[in-house]
Amino acid sequence: MNTINIVIVDDHQIIIDGLKALLADQDLFKVIGSCHNGQELINHFLDPEPDLILIDISMPILDGIETARQVKRSHPSIKVLVMTTHADKPKIKEMLKIGVDGYILKDSGKAEFIEAITTVTNGDRYFDKRVIDEILKMHGPKDKKTRTETALTKREKEIVRLIAEGHSTGEMSIKLYLSELTIDTHRKNIYTKLGINKVAHLVRYAIDEGLV
Repeated sequence: MNTINIVIVDDHQIIIDGLKALLADQDLFKVIGSCHNGQELINHFLDPEPDLILIDISMPILDGIETARQVKRSHPSIKVLVMTTHADKPKIKEMLKIGVDGYILKDSGKAEFIEAITTVTNGDRYFDKRVIDEILKMHGPKDKKTRTETALTKREKEIVRLIAEGHSTGEMSIKLYLSELTIDTHRKNIYTKLGINKVAHLVRYAIDEGLV
């Protein structure tokens, strides 16, 4: 697998230094740049495109929300992983609308940071469990009338459970003895049957149905 080129955007140098140290012993990841606000990122670090941007929310000049919006609009292939102290609903909701690839809190441990980065760069989405709790609260009581009546197969329910538990496509492939392409096909079928397109909604479905 090719090296994943990463840019870190945070207004605190100690956070940048800490993330660089955390990733230094990971052969797959390479920090190719860092900056202290979104405007610096847009001016200096998007050409050539990095594979992943690790971005804070609260920053001067251009904050993380507006930066993520501009990056996703102009460079949709770049993965955006939010790393922040904020787990409040308005910020989470705005980032979900923008379509970020992941959202992790800064007090998470090294193993979770590595898992989040790996999951996102593998093409899946990653949300801190505390963030998922807030997402579920946003949607209020379930409305069975809005759900398709098409039943999921046993295999599809198994995949829903694993996704809700935070497993990546690669991990599910190993657990279920299926190719990653087959897992992706099942995932698309699940989304189509349930009429949803977000991981957060799938997590809620899994909880409602007692799959997790």
